[in-house]
Amino acid sequence: MRHHNFPPNPSGASAAPRQGRRGNVLCGINAIEEALRHGTRRIDTIWIAEGKEGKRLRQVMALAAMRKTPIEPIPAVRLTQVAGTTAHQGIVAFVTSAAALSFDQFTTQIMAQHPIPPLVVLDGVKDPRNLGAIIRSAAAFGVGGVVVPGRRAVGLTGTVAKVAAGGLEHVAVTEVTNLSQTLQRLKQVGFWIVGTDEHAAMSCQAFTFPTLLALVLGEEGSGISPLVKRHCDALVHIPTRGPLRSLNVAVAAAVLFYEVMGRELRQDGAAMKPIPDTSSL
Repeated sequence: MRHHNFPPNPSGASAAPRQGRRGNVLCGINAIEEALRHGTRRIDTIWIAEGKEGKRLRQVMALAAMRKTPIEPIPAVRLTQVAGTTAHQGIVAFVTSAAALSFDQFTTQIMAQHPIPPLVVLDGVKDPRNLGAIIRSAAAFGVGGVVVPGRRAVGLTGTVAKVAAGGLEHVAVTEVTNLSQTLQRLKQVGFWIVGTDEHAAMSCQAFTFPTLLALVLGEEGSGISPLVKRHCDALVHIPTRGPLRSLNVAVAAAVLFYEVMGRELRQDGAAMKPIPDTSSL
């Protein structure tokens, strides 16, 4: 059996690095590989389960070696304790801080892009898996940023980073104290606020989404709060055909992202389709 050539541990100890702010533990190959590749967050140490093999793990180890990031072999049970889940894929990384930006940093980063990408504002999303899935979908469809409230909602935990599968390295995230004030500030810089409501008269398919767009989604069941809804310029619903009208917020987000960004993608795809040869007909 092959053995990994782990870099020596400078301290000679295998104790976990001190835990700082929430969300400073990354687990999963995709999340850690993206963090290493893009260098948006400093990684202090990487733990890999003893005896764990695989091409993807070797790629992560090579990236870590390039960045001179220490790697330690650790019993898998210890990784599970630190990650809080068995779905860590045999690798855990300790980062110095969470990825959340201040609102000013967030808007500066978004407005510097060309074209300016759409944003998503989440009202009361409490499940870290939902938040992680939304960030992953945002990265897939080119949504530039996610706004989350700092209270009564999930923060940027390790579970969020794991489910996001590297999306945190591509999507700006800001935690704000007041969603209503944040929507007002977004309006001041030109964004149109479009909320989602299953009872809205207009469907997302029929609606013409503005160029500067901030989509607002609420948690499944409760939806967007009445106060936040009053700050929306328009409300849309996702048309459904089956007996259930309510969608999980992460699923709803992916549908809307595709509806907003997919129109351009569908046009590009149609343009690339080969023209059928009808000469023999």
